[in-house]
Order: sequence, then C-alpha cells, then structure tokens
Amino acid sequence: RGRPSDYLPEVADDICSLLMTGESLRSICKRTGMPSLSTVTLWLTKHEVFSVQYARAREIQAEVLAEDAMNIADAAVEEGAAVAKARLQVDARKWYAGKVAPKKYGDRVQHDQNITITDLTDDEIDRRLKELTNGQPQSGTED
Repeated sequence: RGRPSDYLPEVADDICSLLMTGESLRSICKRTGMPSLSTVTLWLTKHEVFSVQYARAREIQAEVLAEDAMNIADAAVEEGAAVAKARLQVDARKWYAGKVAPKKYGDRVQHDQNITITDLTDDEIDRRLKELTNGQPQSGTED
C-alpha cells in the first residue's frame, strides 16, 4: 500500500510526536507509511487543527534542540576534533532552533530611533532641506 494522501489525524499525531523528539520533517516523510512532504504541507494549509498542532510540535522541537545543544557543549572534551565537532553540532542546533522558533531563539534585532518633533514652517523645512543637500534642489520640487 502507498503512502496516505488523505488527512488522517492518527498520522498527523505521529508526525508531530516525531517532530517533538527532534526528527526533521523530511526524514519523517521518508519513513514507510508516512505521507510525502508535499502531502504534509498540503495538510498544513487545509487542516487548521493540524496546523496548530504542528506549530506547537515545532516549538517543542526547538526546546529539545536547544537542550541538545547545551548537552553537547557540556559533554565536549578539550580535544581539538571533539571540540570542533561539538561546536558544529551546537551551532547547527542553535541555527535550526532560531529558524523554527525565531521569537524565542532567533537573533534579537534592536532598532533605536531618535525622532525629534519640531514646529517648523514650510519655509524653514525647505531651507533646512537645501542645507542638508548642499543647495541642490530636491527631485520633484521646484526652486
């Protein structure tokens, strides 16, 4: 019998359970009896319950991978190849966790804005713009 293409809640549960252990969706879909990757992505768009369940499974997967990264780093011994391998494993898990749970594990980007509001007349704004552009007229404006 081929892979299921009709949505089956039991199969969806199995997919999410395996995701939570850290297994990739691609490897899950290669297992015997599992739907193809394209079928799973179709299910995600058509079945709200599965979409929510899947999102939660991905969040848990990120937690598992973050814990794996800490355990690998803690277990690394101070020997060149072992440390390099551990660093690669940790970096890969950090990167992946940042992709599947960016709000929690993604790089934080901070934007600082310094906005000063002043009461300038139109003439004062035009004069200031000319000063900032070295007297060159702005495109789309008349001098």
